[in-house]
Amino acid sequence: MRINQLVWQHGSMAALISVILSLVAYIIGVELLVGWQTGVAQAILIITTMVIVSRAIRTNEGGFISFWRIFSHIMIAVICILFASVLFNVLLFQVINPDLLDVVLDISLEKAEDMMKGFGLEGALLAETMKETEKEIRNGYTLAGSIKGVIFGSIFWGLIALIVAATHYKIDNSKQNFN
Repeated sequence: MRINQLVWQHGSMAALISVILSLVAYIIGVELLVGWQTGVAQAILIITTMVIVSRAIRTNEGGFISFWRIFSHIMIAVICILFASVLFNVLLFQVINPDLLDVVLDISLEKAEDMMKGFGLEGALLAETMKETEKEIRNGYTLAGSIKGVIFGSIFWGLIALIVAATHYKIDNSKQNFN
């Protein structure tokens, strides 16, 4: 498959914006870094990138592009964003501020505990669930956890990309042979 160079430009720009969003959230406060606001901003960025990549590549290729070609280009851009996010997190949590994981863990566990109590979880079951939650959060910040996150993120965003590709592909019917 020949990859349209626009995907690298748009994917790189979106990856840079993603890193800047995370950096600004970190500078403003760790609560914002792990808060829903940053997650929503990242999701909007990814969906916007999908649409922009779809339109730019279809236009660049003469107004027509197959479904699978546009889908694969969208996924390349998404993977650029996901890998940039992982690289930033590794740099932030391993180099810039190695103590940050404990702070993020405390904030995340507090939010998780409040949510679980809201669902009526208490006692030994709550304690066991919190222990398991802590383990999962810590694992998420390891290299293996980051790779797993990229894989699951790619699957999730791939489902959204299928919808975006379905709304943006366009076949040139004048070139089809109707014999």
